[in-house]
Amino acid sequence: MTLVRTPEALKDARASLGLSADALAKIVRVEDGRTVRRWEAGEREIPGPVIVILEAAIGYLDSIKLIDTQLAMLRSGKMTSGETTSAGRIDQTDADIERLTVSRKSLVEALEILTRQPANDGSDRVHWYTLQRATPLFDPAQKDEWSIPGELSPEAALAYFAKHEGFDEGLEVANDEGPLKEFVLEKREVLRRQVGASQRLSAGRVIQTYAVRRHLRSYAGNWVMTE
Repeated sequence: MTLVRTPEALKDARASLGLSADALAKIVRVEDGRTVRRWEAGEREIPGPVIVILEAAIGYLDSIKLIDTQLAMLRSGKMTSGETTSAGRIDQTDADIERLTVSRKSLVEALEILTRQPANDGSDRVHWYTLQRATPLFDPAQKDEWSIPGELSPEAALAYFAKHEGFDEGLEVANDEGPLKEFVLEKREVLRRQVGASQRLSAGRVIQTYAVRRHLRSYAGNWVMTE
């Protein structure tokens, strides 16, 4: 995971994402680019929420670059994918190319949403996503619920949970086919409460629910390098 917790790392992350100081200021909802430049000069401490947003964005970008490398190797024949069974090795290269392509599209969407400029209509649109286990574990060492506020799609919210909550194989909105659904994703309204000069956000009524499962197969696959 790339950390964005120093002025130099912040400046590098902004450059990698192709954002101007003013563009980043709009994304993290500060007054203008001068505040961003003060963070990068070390004149002000980088706020925690800004660190979270940039580390998530760079994480998406790094994952996209990794998938691009894997796709190039699979398509060129430098790497093959499959599994060995009693009947021999079954080639799954084409299936993995398709899965990687879908994963890449989801990550690109998540990155675009995370770095999108806020709507300039005064609505300040935000939702609250809550991911819950369909069957709680009730184990103190395990979590059963996770949440994130943001103007996200369900897929982008799941990409965030997968990256930051240890679901290394990824999460996906489930259809009626395949294994049992392990999680439920709730899209909720956001309730705002003014506390001094700041606003506190909390989850409101449920707008929509989605059945969620882990990806059927990690995109890392069972790959073999070829000559």
